[in-house]
Amino acid sequence: MAVDIRDWTVKWLIASVLGMSIAAAGVAAANAQDVHHKKLTASKFWNLILVHHISYIQDGHGGPIIYDFQDPNCPYCHVMYEHEAPFIREGKLTVRYVPVAFLTPQSPAEAAAWIQSTNPLTALQHFERIVGPALRSGSYRLLPKAKPTEKTTKELNRNLNMMYMLGFEGTPAILYRVKNGQLGRIPGLISQKHLGQLIPDLW
Repeated sequence: MAVDIRDWTVKWLIASVLGMSIAAAGVAAANAQDVHHKKLTASKFWNLILVHHISYIQDGHGGPIIYDFQDPNCPYCHVMYEHEAPFIREGKLTVRYVPVAFLTPQSPAEAAAWIQSTNPLTALQHFERIVGPALRSGSYRLLPKAKPTEKTTKELNRNLNMMYMLGFEGTPAILYRVKNGQLGRIPGLISQKHLGQLIPDLW
């Protein structure tokens, strides 16, 4: 996947905010560092940069916000969705699902069915209701699919780039912000109990 100078700049910014060590950032990133970038805070990254570099589907309007990167064919993503759903219904959590499509050949078409729907949230919720049996049986025939448009393909690639630049290697991948303003990451599935214990500390 091609990564241009803007991607390297964002990668450098992410590294500076999360305190991550990202090797081989490149001369392009070094040249892009200026006073504004050096003053970047976790809050600015969360509010001004992150939302402009990904596409997401939001579920919920109460409680703290987390970002959850999900591939339609990731069984652990489906379990994570089920863990999050009760907290969303109770108004304790808002989840911004970030579709990525890299696990299977059918992932792009299934993610496109979410993104290109007239109501992406309804499409995502319907998919989650029926994906469990499909994952268990290995039969994906009944799962909704759509031919990805050029715009959708770009969005999915951009989301995947961001996931990798945040230091995640797979899904589910959760990015959150705690009350002191710092960002945190959870690579992989966590239990519903663990999520419930984390929520009071989220901002």
